[in-house]
Amino acid sequence: MALMYTTVIGYMVVLGLASLFTMHFLSGSMDSNDSITVDPKPEGRN
Repeated sequence: MALMYTTVIGYMVVLGLASLFTMHFLSGSMDSNDSITVDPKPEGRN
């Protein structure tokens, strides 16, 4: 029974670290100002 809990907790830790690693590099490569550069906000109604 302890082996099952250890395995489940180990998989949760590995998945959590993998997701943190992925989000760290994805957030670093994505520039939030790109949306303004690509599609500028309109000034008024046309």
